[in-house]
Amino acid sequence: MMTDFLRTFVAVKVEPSPVLQETMKDLKQKLAGEHVKWVAPNNLHLTLKFLGDTLPSQVDEIGEELNQAAKMFSAFTFRLNGLGFFKNQGMPRVLFVPVKEGEIVQQLAAEIDSRLAKLGFYAEKRPFKPHLTLARIKYLNNKKAFYEAVEKYRSAFMQTADINELVFYRSILKPHGPEYKSIAKIDLNSF
Repeated sequence: MMTDFLRTFVAVKVEPSPVLQETMKDLKQKLAGEHVKWVAPNNLHLTLKFLGDTLPSQVDEIGEELNQAAKMFSAFTFRLNGLGFFKNQGMPRVLFVPVKEGEIVQQLAAEIDSRLAKLGFYAEKRPFKPHLTLARIKYLNNKKAFYEAVEKYRSAFMQTADINELVFYRSILKPHGPEYKSIAKIDLNSF
């Protein structure tokens, strides 16, 4: 019998500010015709831990570990500032807004990573770089236009984000892009 895995991750939801929405609109215009998949504004989030294939029987256990992690942190705020991109084989692949003043985000991600490693999930070896993904890039016909667009916003202030909960998500891959369903929302401790 084949087991149906859930594709899951842990994140904090970010409601885009008017400035961020305008920036995305401008970038979409500047990069029109490029092979870029934009994240829908209602799907914007900062991933703390990607779990991948998860057995339905693991959901409660994961939820309990997330509850324990959340008790160690109170609500917090971080800044989203500028634009950046990750490369793969020399090509820009992910366009994002970096998190500034994100020490608490780093600590929260490390706590979640450590707790979920005990359940058999892969412990992250790479340094965690908190960021808000705006788009995934398949191919660029005009790299110059891309670099100019990024440069325009390289140090622009986008918004602050007030975080008071973790969200345990299920990602359902669809032809038009992933659909995110909340499995659980876990409040951070209110000291």
